[in-house]
Amino acid sequence: MWTAAAEYRFVETPQASVDAFAGFRLYSLKNELDFNGPGVLAGVSLSDQQTWADPIVGVKARYSITPQLYLTGWGMVGGAVSADVTWDVMAAAGYQFSDKFSAVLGYRASGVDYEKDGFVYDTVQQGPIIGAVWRF
Repeated sequence: MWTAAAEYRFVETPQASVDAFAGFRLYSLKNELDFNGPGVLAGVSLSDQQTWADPIVGVKARYSITPQLYLTGWGMVGGAVSADVTWDVMAAAGYQFSDKFSAVLGYRASGVDYEKDGFVYDTVQQGPIIGAVWRF
């Protein structure tokens, strides 16, 4: 899953920023299933793959609690071109080590509902995240 988007900052204060963005999300999936060992299905291999892209729009925000500690998050939705819908939300706390580097710890959930020619990918992935942010 890859996302590319252009942003516009419509709120900027010393403590907070809010950006709107629009772009696209690219998905590329490949599933393989191999049956090994004895039995009726021994030696059978199955595979399928799909690649698609959908437009997305969203908003992201950051709020500084102290000069080093901040809260951040995003929400986006898209689809209607290839997938019925795609969405993504994230909330995290971050620590700013320098002007260019920070680390975040939070929670993220992302879903997509895609179907084409018998290939069905209707899933939600969610869980804790840890990450690094480099600004340039």
